Amino acid sequence: MPFGSKCVLVTNGNLPSMLALADWLRAHGHQLEKVYVTYRLPSSKSNVSGALSILKTSGLSYLWFKLLLNKVMPWLLRLRGLPYSVESYIQRLGLDVPVALVDSVKSAAFLDELKSLEANCLVSFSATQRFPEAMIRLFPAGAVNTHYGALPQFAGLSPYFWHLQQGEAEFGVTLHRIEEALDAGGIIRQVKDSVAPSNDCLDLLLRMANHVSPLLNQLFSGELSQDKLSIQDLSKRTYFGHPSRADMRLFKKNGHRMTSLSALARLVDTVQSKCPS
Repeated sequence: MPFGSKCVLVTNGNLPSMLALADWLRAHGHQLEKVYVTYRLPSSKSNVSGALSILKTSGLSYLWFKLLLNKVMPWLLRLRGLPYSVESYIQRLGLDVPVALVDSVKSAAFLDELKSLEANCLVSFSATQRFPEAMIRLFPAGAVNTHYGALPQFAGLSPYFWHLQQGEAEFGVTLHRIEEALDAGGIIRQVKDSVAPSNDCLDLLLRMANHVSPLLNQLFSGELSQDKLSIQDLSKRTYFGHPSRADMRLFKKNGHRMTSLSALARLVDTVQSKCPS
């Protein structure tokens, strides 16, 4: 059975994820059995407590960037009649694919439901929870994730911020198998591109997103396979969480920004270009 038949997607479902997955959804969305949206922020009991934690750790400009992409821009796009989330894009495509919120991917009820779907494979993108081994084993053809970073480097959160903050010359996007350890599975394929000319997080995020659907499409078409995985050298692993306020000060001191008017305009243009006629 080829990878892609009877597939489950697990994602945070937000606007950036919609942009990253749009071309893949257009090409292979009909192979989805169900989409699950992990709606809680990582390591938080609620999104409110998670937002307050981000504000305390990283400061207002970083929190505002998160709110801009997850609340403000989706609201504005919705007012204009444009898709603004993974679920709204699936609806715009006319796909008969159920979308459900999931509180915990570790709950017995969720795992039982996944098992009942008898799906062949799992695709994850920007999911906000780690998957237990019991969940990963449910998919005969395997479970894959696409990550913004040249793993084993830049594992963890907000790689678009950390590539700029660390002064990296290039970024990577990695398609890899999922293991219980976060971002640690064997690499199916990794692509790299120059960080320049990006100088703000949104611009770099949009450029990273351009590489996601092509990788997934290559896997689903059979051009890529899991037969020859590159095993990650975890001794070279770097992992990042949310930035501290000191990280943010250095980021701004080096002339970087979280977003720009040109990047926001490009975001809207990208949504319009991917919107089915």
